[in-house]
Amino acid sequence: MKNKNSLLSFILLFVFFTSSSFSQKLLTVEDIFGTSKFASKTLEMIQWTPDNRAFTYFMKDEKTDRLFIKRVDLKTGKKTILIDSKKVKVLEEPRGEKRFTLNNYFWSPNGKYILLPSGNDIFLFDIKMKKVRQLTHDKAEERDPRFSPDSKKIAYLKNHNLFVLNIASGKESQLTNQGTENLLIGRFDWVYEEEFGIRTGFFWSPDSKHIAYFQLDQSCEPEFPIVDFIPIHNKSPKMRYPNPGDANAIVKIGVVPVEGGKTVWMDIGKKTDIYIPRIKWLNDSQHLAIQRLNRDQNRLYLLFADITTGKSHLILTEDDPHGWVDYNTDITFLKDNRHFIWSSERTNWKHLYLYTLDGIPVKQLTDGNWDVVQLVRVDEKKKLVYFIGTRKSAIERHLYCVDFDGKGFRRLTTEDGWHHINMSPNCRYYIDVFSNAVTPPRTTLYKSNGLKVRILESGKIETLKDYKLSAPKFFTITTKDSLKLNAFMIKPVNFNSAKKYPVLIYTYGGPGSQIVRNAWGGTLGLWHQLMAQKGYIIFGVDNRGTGFKGNKFKNIVYRDIGLGVIDQINGAKYLKSLPYVDGSRIGIWGWSGGGWMTCMAMTKGAKFFKTGVAVAPVTDFRNYDTIWTERYMDQPRDNEKGYDDSNPINYVDNYSGGLLLIHGTSDDNVHMSNTMQLAYALENARKPFDLMIYPRKLHGIGGINTRVHLFNKITEYILRNL
Repeated sequence: MKNKNSLLSFILLFVFFTSSSFSQKLLTVEDIFGTSKFASKTLEMIQWTPDNRAFTYFMKDEKTDRLFIKRVDLKTGKKTILIDSKKVKVLEEPRGEKRFTLNNYFWSPNGKYILLPSGNDIFLFDIKMKKVRQLTHDKAEERDPRFSPDSKKIAYLKNHNLFVLNIASGKESQLTNQGTENLLIGRFDWVYEEEFGIRTGFFWSPDSKHIAYFQLDQSCEPEFPIVDFIPIHNKSPKMRYPNPGDANAIVKIGVVPVEGGKTVWMDIGKKTDIYIPRIKWLNDSQHLAIQRLNRDQNRLYLLFADITTGKSHLILTEDDPHGWVDYNTDITFLKDNRHFIWSSERTNWKHLYLYTLDGIPVKQLTDGNWDVVQLVRVDEKKKLVYFIGTRKSAIERHLYCVDFDGKGFRRLTTEDGWHHINMSPNCRYYIDVFSNAVTPPRTTLYKSNGLKVRILESGKIETLKDYKLSAPKFFTITTKDSLKLNAFMIKPVNFNSAKKYPVLIYTYGGPGSQIVRNAWGGTLGLWHQLMAQKGYIIFGVDNRGTGFKGNKFKNIVYRDIGLGVIDQINGAKYLKSLPYVDGSRIGIWGWSGGGWMTCMAMTKGAKFFKTGVAVAPVTDFRNYDTIWTERYMDQPRDNEKGYDDSNPINYVDNYSGGLLLIHGTSDDNVHMSNTMQLAYALENARKPFDLMIYPRKLHGIGGINTRVHLFNKITEYILRNL
């Protein structure tokens, strides 16, 4: 069966790309970034219904602007409208908030209600009665509303504090009163959100009697101005942003009774210069699991704290004297109240382990020279663990399962490529959003044994059949020090091996990252196809220090992440060895960390690269934030050489021209000062460079008009200089 699927995929790929090669249409920046003609349809905001009989999703009718919450029956596939904005006026679109998209509806655990945040208030939709009830009526915004597990109450943040509302009585109770603009209750400062990927900072106990919450005092963090140049009188609002070596927010973990009373503070140790990246309730509702990470981020402690006394004890420790330790997102407590599952890279590869609640290891569930990427679900009845892994290929993602005894290991996804899995809480079904380099995302419902039920969205982009496209090729290159690096190449349509082609390298290269992926590339991938249509070879390589090739491979760049540029140079050398590459016309481009790598290549590796485009680049990592930078580099006072070696400003003497720097003035992630400092150094060295600034734009330089302008600028620059 597997061979038949592979053969069919090959035939479809061949037909798709060979038919495209005879078409006449060429891609344009305006079509890719200025229209939705290449958008692949997917299901938004999927949630499983509490009865496990269906799932729901959000949909917008672009023609009428009506909004819907739709229900899909798992057995029959029947779709019904659960909420229609024509009848329920308070249904709004999901709202973006910097690094997160905020959900626009929430199921109650008992399946009777749907919570709808709207404006600054929250509303309750009764499923049976089909009626909406407004729960709050004040001017203050109720942020991050969350049902209690027993569905009787809703907790939320308001006026910097934590509140609970009783649904039956409508009574609101304030649980904390110490919160201020700088003493954050149940929410996070910029750096926690960005680098720990965490937004919600309060959590209901399983028995609905307590709420555990984060408290962060960010008053000690330095303020950074973000200048708005558009008003006649410029404005410069300030944000809290700690640079490497600066003071971080002081974190505390509290537990407060929902019926009222004092907060009990958990014992997380005497040191305050630490991180708490995750907390999680044990099933007994009496203990809280706390992950404590030292400032150097090379030692992670798992603590269990008694919520009555706050007293904690150590369960296990993860450390890496030769690198860093990532916080754990896979910890899962079993309902037997005796065991939990934990992931670790202690064997050089990330794998799953079964522990007792006393911290005694019972069984290593997975093993081998590959990584568990994510624990998806645990089926305790069948004693199965479902997870995403890289066993088949480091450039793919597949769903696997294994028994509690480490046996019965099997792969459930069969198509080569990238699988994003959303499994039902009872582990009977999963939704697979699949793509590969030549297949736009397709959404399919499966039973948990891998049996396909039905396609939910084909994801087909019909307009693509009219365009010339070229299938990427994946391969490895070997360095002189015997490292095997994953790489990809897109050749121009109608490629002629007797000709010489210029090459545009796409890069990111930061620690633990990955750009070589057998996955659909979206608008960026289509822009690479556009450049291939214009006669460029597109190339990318995951340099040393990137992810999913083992912990030792990542640790090569520990305390000197600039070493990664060696392999961008190795990539250029490999390209120069190919008979169909014009070795004098190799360019490189990237965004954020990729912008930094581009600057490193154009300075430290200047003789190998003719042209570079660096979008929103970090230059001196002393400008970046504490958590990300110190994780890989330590603090500047302890590693001045590493910071200097990774700073392209220190190599401007090598630079000979051909660099375009691009930045948004309102970038709160990689501040524009990075680009300004490099521009200043190039100016003082009398070196030519180009600069493009986008007023009021953040790190993503978003907006339809702006994106069209941005990629027209990049395209034109490459065509003119490479």
